[in-house]
Amino acid sequence: MDNRGERIYLRFLNVEDAAGLLDLQFRNRAIFEEISASERSDTFYTLEGQVALLEGWNKAREEGKRYSFGIFLNHTHELIGEISLFELELDSTTKWIVGYVLDQVQNGKGYMSEALQLALDFAMNEAGIKRVEAGALPDNAGSIRVLRKAGFQETDRQNIKIKGIWKEHMMFAVDLQ
Repeated sequence: MDNRGERIYLRFLNVEDAAGLLDLQFRNRAIFEEISASERSDTFYTLEGQVALLEGWNKAREEGKRYSFGIFLNHTHELIGEISLFELELDSTTKWIVGYVLDQVQNGKGYMSEALQLALDFAMNEAGIKRVEAGALPDNAGSIRVLRKAGFQETDRQNIKIKGIWKEHMMFAVDLQ
């Protein structure tokens, strides 16, 4: 899948992207670890760790449970971020969550707003997803702005564990039509 916008395009990530993803993760490690609910060992920050991650994501895509895209600049094809739609099973319900990261040097340029819209278009038109949810730390004004611009509405607040500490998150949702 290759979904183009004005300045960026989304493409499913695969194992050939492991080195580029490792570079992105390593350069932004301090920031990404502050917002990620996933525990990241030192192995995560190796080429082998990224290959294993991508293999897992690709298996989940084949099962229709996760769609992970690289965010690439149209003019240079540089990998500048990642955005994923993934299924979360809770007790008797299933919901779709969107999560994303962007290279800190690209913040504030509108790339994530464009990427989120492309991902939502895919969710609605190709994956048949009807509703997508997201969470953001209350002090992450950029992410909150991106979500609201895409039509997400705040639904409630939840505590999510990050690096062993429970942190309050603003929860958002958008119904896709």
